[in-house]
Amino acid sequence: MCRAHVGIWVLQWTGRVPLLLLLVLSMSQPVFAQVDITGLWRPMPRNQDGSGMTGDAAGVPLTPEGQWRGQSWSPEDFDTAEWVCRPHAFDYSLEGPLTAMRIWAEMDRPSQRVISYGAHLNQQEQETTIYMDGRPRPPANALHTWSGFSTGEWDGDVLVVTTTHLKETYIRRSGLMRSDQATVRTRWRRMGNYLQATSILYDPVNFAEPYMRTALMWINDPALVESPYPCEEATETAVPRGDVAHFLPGQSPLPGLNPNLADRFGTPYEARLGGPATTYPEYITRMKTLPRPATTAPAGAAEN
Repeated sequence: MCRAHVGIWVLQWTGRVPLLLLLVLSMSQPVFAQVDITGLWRPMPRNQDGSGMTGDAAGVPLTPEGQWRGQSWSPEDFDTAEWVCRPHAFDYSLEGPLTAMRIWAEMDRPSQRVISYGAHLNQQEQETTIYMDGRPRPPANALHTWSGFSTGEWDGDVLVVTTTHLKETYIRRSGLMRSDQATVRTRWRRMGNYLQATSILYDPVNFAEPYMRTALMWINDPALVESPYPCEEATETAVPRGDVAHFLPGQSPLPGLNPNLADRFGTPYEARLGGPATTYPEYITRMKTLPRPATTAPAGAAEN
């Protein structure tokens, strides 16, 4: 090889090395944030989960335990003194009508990395913290709260949040419950000025299969005002001391659990009990073979 060729070869490789090092370094750096989800978010109109008759669980993959838990619920539960200002859990509050939301980031100043995200909802002023620093989960017997313990990681431009250590609470205001063993995985995705949340509930006690909710959308609104949500404990209904409002299995008077009442769609009673089979399109074939109640439910029997 002549001296001129050697010089060209050296120049070529010395020019490539910095570029090669730059490429390797950029690939080795973890991605800490793909998009900015912080800001003020106004909820868009949606159908709140559960728009049938009160007590209707069609399309919810309940286990027998989950069905019994729902059927034992009484509306008088809200009159129990301990539950007068019972908070809506953060994951349930995302579905309600008062879901104006503020999201902010806690930063590590030297590295400018996101340590955590915080979120505040107007519904009963629930707040949550989403840890982004890779900290381990607390032990199973650690304190369970309404918002639970949440960690987040990026999957492309989607923030995947996993929440554990939750208290038992309702997923519908008519008594369907998730247990304190549940895990909620929420996928947050920003699309321009819109923010979407897809919530997937895993509950080994009350749910036979994962339960997904996708109709959660917000639009960015820098002028959004979040109003306070005060709640003062007071005795609104006299409940005898020691009395726990409930119904025994098969004795609930809720219209959705009355086999003689029909909703506006004529849904068979069996389907209204819920269960994993009712979540699949194939169940429609079975519904066509089931008897339908003949008596139309009275006005006010529906949840919405």
